Amino acid sequence: MKAILSVLVLMCLPSGVWAKPLYENSVASNNLDFIRANDPGACWSIKGGNGGRTEMYDPRSDRLFVDGALHFEVRYPGQALRINVHPGVSNPTKRAQQAAASVSRLPEQMRKTLSYVNILDGDGAAWAEDRGRFFTLYDGLMARRLAEHDLDETVFHETAHVAFDLRHAKKRKWKAAQKADGDFVTRYAARHAHKEDIAESALFVWTMMYHPGRLPKRVEQQVSVTIPSRVAYLQTMLAGYEPPRCAS
Repeated sequence: MKAILSVLVLMCLPSGVWAKPLYENSVASNNLDFIRANDPGACWSIKGGNGGRTEMYDPRSDRLFVDGALHFEVRYPGQALRINVHPGVSNPTKRAQQAAASVSRLPEQMRKTLSYVNILDGDGAAWAEDRGRFFTLYDGLMARRLAEHDLDETVFHETAHVAFDLRHAKKRKWKAAQKADGDFVTRYAARHAHKEDIAESALFVWTMMYHPGRLPKRVEQQVSVTIPSRVAYLQTMLAGYEPPRCAS
């Protein structure tokens, strides 16, 4: 009888009471391919290499400007995007091209919220500035993410901050969805619920919407059980955010 009662109690509890985060974070702590390098992207072209003194904040040294930065102009349909590369990056043209390719695979609505991208020398964690509408990568980070097939996911995550945080992170409906679910899709989202939850959760939900079956079935099921209210919120938010294609 006690066993039956225990099962009934668990069935009546909201999912967040017993569900746990799936991973440490959405990008680097799993072997999931949310976005693939051979996924189609928007048409793009790149030119440049000239530049000069450029605002490229580096939190490692608290420096705001970089002398001799290289400027690359990337053209996408209906958009020009500048990629600024630190002169200390070993192969700046290659890094700019790799970043441009990852940006091309973003949904158009996300891509067009970006004003520019910075690539700094050395290594560090990627970060975004939502009000400034840019994100920053590092030479060493890009090398690792490319080797691990995670650069596209990193770019999606950082662009999600630019595209969604100001519009949604403080909304009453989003906070209500967080409260109703009671748990998080990753531990990183749980530790930084006010600023990382949307970016972490959106990558899972967008993939489930537009690449159904790409994630293991158990992962899709656990996401749906762990954060059902946020899945519903994000599905509405991401309606129409289809993967781009380059028309030949």
